[in-house]
Amino acid sequence: MNRKINTGIAYLTAIWCSLCLFSCNTGGEKNNDMEITWSLLTTEGLQDSLARGVSASYAALSGNRLIVAGGANFPGKPGYEGGTKAFYNEIMLLNTLENRWTVAGHLPHPSAYGVSVPLSDGVLWMGGNNGEQSFSSCNRVILTKEGEVRLSPLPDLPVAMDNFAGAAIGDLVFAGVGNANGRPSNALYAINLKTDSVWTELPAFPGTPRVQPVIAAVEDEGKIYVYLLGGFYGGDATQKPAMATTVLRYDSSTEEWTKAADQIDPATQRPFSLGGATAMPVNNRYILCLGGVHHDIFLDAITTQYNIAHNPALSAEEKGKQHQEFSTRYMTQPVAYYRFNPECRVFDTQTGRWTTIDSTANAARAGATLVSDGSVFYAIQGELKPGVRSPETWKGEIK
Repeated sequence: MNRKINTGIAYLTAIWCSLCLFSCNTGGEKNNDMEITWSLLTTEGLQDSLARGVSASYAALSGNRLIVAGGANFPGKPGYEGGTKAFYNEIMLLNTLENRWTVAGHLPHPSAYGVSVPLSDGVLWMGGNNGEQSFSSCNRVILTKEGEVRLSPLPDLPVAMDNFAGAAIGDLVFAGVGNANGRPSNALYAINLKTDSVWTELPAFPGTPRVQPVIAAVEDEGKIYVYLLGGFYGGDATQKPAMATTVLRYDSSTEEWTKAADQIDPATQRPFSLGGATAMPVNNRYILCLGGVHHDIFLDAITTQYNIAHNPALSAEEKGKQHQEFSTRYMTQPVAYYRFNPECRVFDTQTGRWTTIDSTANAARAGATLVSDGSVFYAIQGELKPGVRSPETWKGEIK
């Protein structure tokens, strides 16, 4: 097994990276026009540290064949005890005939926290990091007749990106937000892989940068719109941490950003989180969102760490001690404490309304990966709580 070990996990980064699923969390009204049928896939064939599950992997569908690559976990001690985060390069293929996972190839380097988006003739894997550096590489995923996965290079991203978001309409791909060259970014880029050889920088979205957001693209009456939902900001010297709760829309025809909605639970009238979330368009109108971290609990955690780090009255030694005490207390709670979002939420891009179509432990993860083909999707592994992954993958069918 080829994996990259990162021994320098900072406390705040460890908490930030306990995100990455897909969540659009609202109590709200029940949508009786859409429902999800769930089925659990096998974990047979996941060996050694991969049997623990990973977060922030890459994924693809080739016909009805599910491919999962890379990802990260803590195979030994947890991070707050000095454990090391491992990054993987195995490309795993679900063999439907034998109902088990097999190794079908390897990434060029161990990596996680990148983006997977569907194309008209395949899937694109972009960016990511290995705990020490971020990547700008882009590759088309090819499954051979022999069952091997090969990667075909495409134009690199304009900057190295991780914990970012991507979406596509056909071969028009959008990518950005998240971290760009290691710093939270407001940038969005686009490329038409059929006609372009370089990415084009689009107007930056307004407001605070967002790390680990989700984006989805829809086409309405010939116009392409990109929706930016969720994410968080870890704070800086002048601004405290924040959770993004405004849905923004980019109009590719006017090249303008506008506010589309708020992430407010209709039942409680409280904001909900999309941190650590994933999302997919449905019927070129709706955006389905699953899981993610709890707004208040996660914000309190990163704010506490921020306040310790920015307290001028504390020495470096005192800060280290308080960070350690908080991390030990925070990271050792039971799964139920973190309240990862179990809701499966739908955002209607035409009305700006949120509805809930399901609430299930199957979706209550952060750091999962989502791939879909029309009305069928796969929610792949991810975290049950900070630092603890699940090896389970759930297939969902929207009806």
